[in-house]
Amino acid sequence: MPECPNCGERMSHNDETTKLTEYVCARCHRTEIVRKPAYRVTAEASATAGAAADDD
Repeated sequence: MPECPNCGERMSHNDETTKLTEYVCARCHRTEIVRKPAYRVTAEASATAGAAADDD
């Protein structure tokens, strides 16, 4: 776990999604959001292309 840049306390894992992870400091309540460099795409490219074609 990362250390809080504000007070140096160890930060807690608060929330996580496919695109980011959120940490929060229990002492000073600072929130840090770490964006993930890559995330898994669950939809296929052909599925989104087919949905766009249906809109015409």
